[in-house]
Amino acid sequence: MLRLSTRLSFPLAGALMTLAVATQAAPLVVYTGTLQGAGEVVMELDARAAANGLLTGRYFYPKSGVDIPLKGSEQALAEPPPNWKREQARTGQGNDAAPTAAVWQGTRDAQGFRGTWTDARSGKQRAFDLRVVGQYDTKSLPTGVNDGIATLPEINAGQAPYDTLKMSGHAEPVGEEIGSGAVAYRMWRDPRTHFLYPRLSRHPDEQVRERVNHLLEQRHWRKSLGALQCMGEAYTANGDIPNAGTLGNFDDEVITVTWLSRALMTVTESGSLDCGGAHPSNHFEPYTYDLLRGEYLDWNRIFDAYVPADSGRPKASPTLTGITATVQRTLASAEAEGNTQDPSKDGCSGLWPDYLVLGTQAPGALSLSVSGVGHASGICLGTLALVPFVDLAPYLKPGAQAYLATD
Repeated sequence: MLRLSTRLSFPLAGALMTLAVATQAAPLVVYTGTLQGAGEVVMELDARAAANGLLTGRYFYPKSGVDIPLKGSEQALAEPPPNWKREQARTGQGNDAAPTAAVWQGTRDAQGFRGTWTDARSGKQRAFDLRVVGQYDTKSLPTGVNDGIATLPEINAGQAPYDTLKMSGHAEPVGEEIGSGAVAYRMWRDPRTHFLYPRLSRHPDEQVRERVNHLLEQRHWRKSLGALQCMGEAYTANGDIPNAGTLGNFDDEVITVTWLSRALMTVTESGSLDCGGAHPSNHFEPYTYDLLRGEYLDWNRIFDAYVPADSGRPKASPTLTGITATVQRTLASAEAEGNTQDPSKDGCSGLWPDYLVLGTQAPGALSLSVSGVGHASGICLGTLALVPFVDLAPYLKPGAQAYLATD
């Protein structure tokens, strides 16, 4: 008979996964170089102007990572001021009314882009010299699905060179190592976006450690790109959007390692992200990694959890549906008796299996969570119940016990 326990605390809600691959017409050319007196810059421009002569692009200073948009012609590209300056001008609190903050004027060839940057207000000029470091196509990249949670395209120098240059080399480890024995992790932080994300610091298989750390780095990068995109709205959004130009609450994101063993690691992302719009984007997302193989966990290696679907999220198998039905009956009984740990979540298990996501959690249990629901059901986000590993014995596949070892 399945036993279960409910969480003692309601996890933060939230959801926004952003990959900042450009959506402009392809292809795009990426440049790196220096702007005299300002330092290193990374720029991305349309490989060729549109039929009407319009050329668009963006650039950032690596220290901030915030995109500044560019628009104009091959001969002159204008960048706007941040929205707070435009708002000051609109309300008469400042005299920076010009829609253009600076203009990049120069020549482009197969090797690079060079010329003069001119401050539109003061007329001050700086020389720039940029060289081509990459070119890529912005056609939609394929996405995958990992047990009901979409995984986004790889951020690498081949298919996302601009974003790769933005992310590489900024995160550093902080704090003490967490774990015992052969397996441990440390949290890492990008000083531009503040939130922490784990990397494995010890594992008996070095190749597995490297592969899993690559996946963890990708998730960290993706969330950081989302935060920097919010910051970039200082240049693209109207001044009446309150959070434009902030980190959009990404800096309050809660990243938790709920389980770590030689075989499994579950990392939960939760928060309430707000880059503007009618509602914050709430989410609760557990991601489980296979530390025996160095990849995202395929839950079907442990028990029959999912069956293929025609498209989108895989469907819960009869086995998983049976497990959740037993849990739902137990939760309903507890609700009827008034014994629930969190009355605000009474009835939330009715969102299973459509919004069910699995994970693992100390002291050794399968976690059953609600994930991916809309704003109206946001109160249900989070882990509703835990099924101890020992209660999964009747459902386990041959060799699956290796995943559930608690040492």
